Amino acid sequence: MEKAFRWLATASEKKPWIVMGAILLVTVLAFAGMTRLHQEYGYKIMLPKNKESVQTMEEQEDIFGGVSEETVLLQAEDVLRGDILRKVAGFRGFLAEKPDMIGHFITEVITPLDSMVFFDTSCDTPQPADGGRVPLSSRVDELNDGELQQQAELNLAYSRMQAEKAGLPGGGSRYVSQHRDALRITGRLDPGMKTNVQMGLATPFEDYTREYFGVLPATDTYITGYASTNKDSNEKTMKDTGFLFLMAMVFIVMVLFITFRRVSDILLTLLVIILTIIWVFGFAGWVGFPFSYNSSGIMPLLLGIDIAYAIHVLTRYYEERRKGGDPQGSAVTSVVTVGVAVFLTAATTAFGFASFGISNMPPIQQFGALCVAGVIFAFILAVTLLPASLVLRDRRGRAREKWDRKEEKMADRWKSSLLDRVLVKIAVLSEHHRLAVGVSTVIVIAACIVLGFQVSTEADMTKMMPQDMPSRVASSKVEEAFGGQDIAYSLVKGDILEPEDLLSMLEFEDLISSSHYLNEAGEPLILRDRVVSIADIALQAGGGTIPATREEVIASLLTLQKNGGAGGNELVSDDQMTAMITARVSRGSQEDMAHIAEVMRGAADQVTMDNPAITISNSGFPILINDIMGTLVPTQLKTSGLALLLCTLVVILVFKSFFFGLAATSVVFISIAVELGCLAILGWPLDFMTVMVSSLVIGAGIDFGIHVTHRFREEWHRGGVEIDEAMRRTVTNVGKALLAAAVTTAGAFAIIATSSISYMRRFGGITAISLVVALLSSLLVLPSLLAWRAQNTEKKHAGRRDESQP
Repeated sequence: MEKAFRWLATASEKKPWIVMGAILLVTVLAFAGMTRLHQEYGYKIMLPKNKESVQTMEEQEDIFGGVSEETVLLQAEDVLRGDILRKVAGFRGFLAEKPDMIGHFITEVITPLDSMVFFDTSCDTPQPADGGRVPLSSRVDELNDGELQQQAELNLAYSRMQAEKAGLPGGGSRYVSQHRDALRITGRLDPGMKTNVQMGLATPFEDYTREYFGVLPATDTYITGYASTNKDSNEKTMKDTGFLFLMAMVFIVMVLFITFRRVSDILLTLLVIILTIIWVFGFAGWVGFPFSYNSSGIMPLLLGIDIAYAIHVLTRYYEERRKGGDPQGSAVTSVVTVGVAVFLTAATTAFGFASFGISNMPPIQQFGALCVAGVIFAFILAVTLLPASLVLRDRRGRAREKWDRKEEKMADRWKSSLLDRVLVKIAVLSEHHRLAVGVSTVIVIAACIVLGFQVSTEADMTKMMPQDMPSRVASSKVEEAFGGQDIAYSLVKGDILEPEDLLSMLEFEDLISSSHYLNEAGEPLILRDRVVSIADIALQAGGGTIPATREEVIASLLTLQKNGGAGGNELVSDDQMTAMITARVSRGSQEDMAHIAEVMRGAADQVTMDNPAITISNSGFPILINDIMGTLVPTQLKTSGLALLLCTLVVILVFKSFFFGLAATSVVFISIAVELGCLAILGWPLDFMTVMVSSLVIGAGIDFGIHVTHRFREEWHRGGVEIDEAMRRTVTNVGKALLAAAVTTAGAFAIIATSSISYMRRFGGITAISLVVALLSSLLVLPSLLAWRAQNTEKKHAGRRDESQP
């Protein structure tokens, strides 16, 4: 391995401009790839495509056009005012005149007026005109405000009467609140539109809507929905990430200046960081990986990796220069010596992230692949760009003269400092009190593992975002007026208009709305009057009973439609072989979502067992959330276990020692245990970001264990010194570099922990804590293990020498 690194280092030293040119070419290609990046958000992308809930959602989108929607909420003392209803009636036409709205961003606009008919008020008892075949929307221009309000009131009263007659709960309109102080308009979104295009059109839609309804006196307008929530979340995430990334960069510059006191060293390290990030996102663009919520964690991660690699190479370079080496020789030696340890940490880090590939969550798989690419890119740049740049900078005559003039001054600074002495004292103290350290470590690990069983899970993205976002404020207003608006739905397949199948659908609806579960507000999880299907409409058409034959069902539905009722066309496929049952539910706790999924799946099993002629599959927000939660813990266990196993095997093979391999990886095992304990103590759940921390810490934290173990073996075996002296030299030479790397990496994540976005805050905080624990383990626990092994080895060798003597 050393030969390979010597060849690489020599190439960088002798042909630095060729190295620079190659790096520039790759960077140009990366920029081209970045132009191909696109954004994707949503719960569907977080699950594998073979999941029933995902397949059901895709099928629903193909047949019924999806359930993603934008909601416009109008609030006034009385939303049935004629001027409000007149504006509502014209909203669809207004949007049709705007570019990229109707037929592109919005596929369908649904208003309370759509199901209303014109009533003949000339008789004593108003009746639907012409048998209910005259839509109210066609007569709006002929009515004054008072007459329009009267027509709306007649329609609501008629709808309630029809519902009571059919024995159905509710009645009235699902688009006008019970107290008539809120009215909602729904715009159905195109499910095939790319997320970034959809978010881009959400802003003009909001502007057009506020402009249109803004002229109404004493009326408030709120807008929420899938596109606007994604837009607000993305804007908040990018703003937060950009600011915190900048703060992390400032922090890193400060640490680098304190460590090296040379501006060019800081700039070179920053160049490695920036190029790595460009290469990673260029790679993402070329392979077609989208930018999702997980992607926001890549930049701080790459900061930490690049800093660690660069610090180790630079530290060894200056160590060789202080010994009298020239720039070329020092650059080669730094890569040949430290390069092996850096390669080992890069390999183990890459294996740690590669473990994400066994997750069944596509965003985590993609995150892992990008992190592996980032590790490889960072390593390549650290052992090529850095030495080539150092040679170009320091081989000039003036640079050598400047180094000679400052050598004495620098020598004073490089002498053993107070920090070095403290680190050495900590390591030696740990080495001399191995039993106390070992017992304390076992107690901490055991306590943290016990606490780890109390860690919960969370998958609801909206709860992780700031609740003062405009779309979230609007969503709260809609829920106050109309109840929960999250949609759970079931696709029923069979001969849908057969009476027996319709009765089975009604049985399913009764089952899901009569469970014993209550939500976090103490209310039933699913209310019967918020469940809708073609079976309910058929029941209404039959006057409270399902007709006896398929032909009678069709006839009754046609009669209902002619008389101004809903025909249910949007709830049954064109071939009448697939129906959709929808239930609007409140966005409750994670437990509520799990119960809704349990109830709907249980009801589907029971109904299809009684009627094998139909099949029922479920999807929608609660089902997807439950499925995501069900994958988080297995993902944590599988990826962490595989990462730990692979990293341990790699270190064992490279060190050619089972013990030293286990000793180096012990620091991350301790970190994982403490991570779980901290999650439980802080009350933080496992989410789609924190579930990756264990593998991340295995990959990044093992750096500390490898460098200490590698340098100790070098000093002990090759230096021929006592164990204590070997440990002192080890900590003196790598302790400061490890501390600098840990401070910059953990510090960058600690800055991320100040985010206003909860998933970023938890991700940054728990990663920073885990990395600090990994550092402390390498200085407190690892020296005890290494010294114990070295002492036993020396005793065995001494015993063999005694036995061989006559």
